[in-house]
Amino acid sequence: MFERASDILTLKGLSCNVFQMQFAVYRNYSSDVNKILEVSSWETKARNLRAFMSTIGPEGGMGEEAIEIGLWHATKESETEGGISQVILIGDAPANTQSDVTEKRTKLGEAYWEQTRFAVPTYYEDELQKLINKNIPVHSFYLTDYAKDNFQKIAISTNGRCEFLNIKSPQGARSLTDFVTEEVLRKAGGDQGDSIVELYRAKYVKSFTS
Repeated sequence: MFERASDILTLKGLSCNVFQMQFAVYRNYSSDVNKILEVSSWETKARNLRAFMSTIGPEGGMGEEAIEIGLWHATKESETEGGISQVILIGDAPANTQSDVTEKRTKLGEAYWEQTRFAVPTYYEDELQKLINKNIPVHSFYLTDYAKDNFQKIAISTNGRCEFLNIKSPQGARSLTDFVTEEVLRKAGGDQGDSIVELYRAKYVKSFTS
């Protein structure tokens, strides 16, 4: 993805270092403070993100997931000097409800969470509103029908895109690569964003619907 995006930006005479990417992994309240949210550094090289993901394994459960924690991190990043232009959400379960958050935090106990950066409970719609206020879209990929409705709601409310991702199919990986690269190019290209996406599609995407 990085290589393709850099290639297209170079063809358009733009710097290939105009974008960075960060990975964040959220879990649930059965995971401790070090595991409920794990975050990579901001990177311009794919190999560094692959190295980060090689350290990540499955953990937790508890049904609906702590998407609110992932979105909380996104809102914090949006407040930094560089800010963020968009969020890409991938998951197989919908977000916790407010009552879920309250109940699930009892797993480790409020006394535990009060000593962490997650001392104040939050809800995914509250974090979404902060992103909406800054015109930051959340593009969502749902892996299961279980997550579909919630992920569509998240994307629509932020003017993002939403698609199904079949991780068992080679086409799924290609679709994810194309989706992410297009949105990176659209933002990186500024006023030329749409034309840069068309150039990318013409060169790399075998078929697409305009």
